[in-house]
Amino acid sequence: MNVTIMTLTDRALKLAERIKEKLLEDPTVFSVRLIHRDMDLEDVFRESQMIIGIMATGIMVRKIAPLIRGKLHDPGVIVIDEAGRNVISLLSGHAGGANDFALKIAGLIGANPVITTSTDVNGLIGIDTLAARYFYQISDPGLLKHFNSSIIRGHTVELVSSRDVKPLIDGDAAGTYTYRRGGDENIRATCNGKTMILRPLKVSLGIGTRRGVRSDTILEFIHGTMKRTGVPVQRIDAIATGEMKRNEEGIIRAASILGVPLEFIPLDELKDQETVSFSDFVNSKFGVGSVCESAALKSAGPGSRLIVRKTASSGVALALAVSRIPKTF
Repeated sequence: MNVTIMTLTDRALKLAERIKEKLLEDPTVFSVRLIHRDMDLEDVFRESQMIIGIMATGIMVRKIAPLIRGKLHDPGVIVIDEAGRNVISLLSGHAGGANDFALKIAGLIGANPVITTSTDVNGLIGIDTLAARYFYQISDPGLLKHFNSSIIRGHTVELVSSRDVKPLIDGDAAGTYTYRRGGDENIRATCNGKTMILRPLKVSLGIGTRRGVRSDTILEFIHGTMKRTGVPVQRIDAIATGEMKRNEEGIIRAASILGVPLEFIPLDELKDQETVSFSDFVNSKFGVGSVCESAALKSAGPGSRLIVRKTASSGVALALAVSRIPKTF
């Protein structure tokens, strides 16, 4: 995620610097840009996935109003008072992830998260939140109001898919959604006589390892990384690595245990891929900045984006990418 923090006062700037330092420790955050005393939002709105304004809410409202396109297109926008007491999810709380990010920021600075969307304040998970969290594209956004208002009134949404999606509806979603196996890998969501199709984007886990790393070490790190990001391991569509790792038994066995297809990406394709992370050692050996990031992006397809940048431990490096367009069945 690319984050922009905008400030107008020196006190707000100090809080922004504190937030930036903490966010850059999070592998789901790739860059944090600070903009001080400049409220030209046109480029920021287009280029950022999350915008944080440390200022009065009214200022941010007036500045973003002409730029808003729709809930499935706008970046998340969060406002924080300069004392750092309240973190307000202002725009694109569900699809743009502002609600979840506001909770993250509030936890980092010890502030009060302010969430006002109806499903969330009632302790429920809207269907657009479910789709955004687990990388599904909604086929008919016009049905969102029907589904979320039905959820608020206590109705249940039935999810039908050939793929087991029960891990997506554990915890706080369990009381709202039920699962039945059938159809294809798309999710057919039905509630009160209406059906919405959720089409899965391809989620690819890129991996690089030192020679001879055992499968149990790889699996432990995969499970830990996915838990930290809040995405179930079962949501992974492919594990990808470079062709030079074709004989690494640890990677092969880990993919087999998870029941996920293993893809070997040719080295020349890895070299063509721009990465967020860069290792001088890996580049000197293979001519690529990050094997795991490049493999994840190539596997996910053209226009894909990273959702977890390179994170490494015990000789294993992982990255996660998601496709731009849904899989077809």
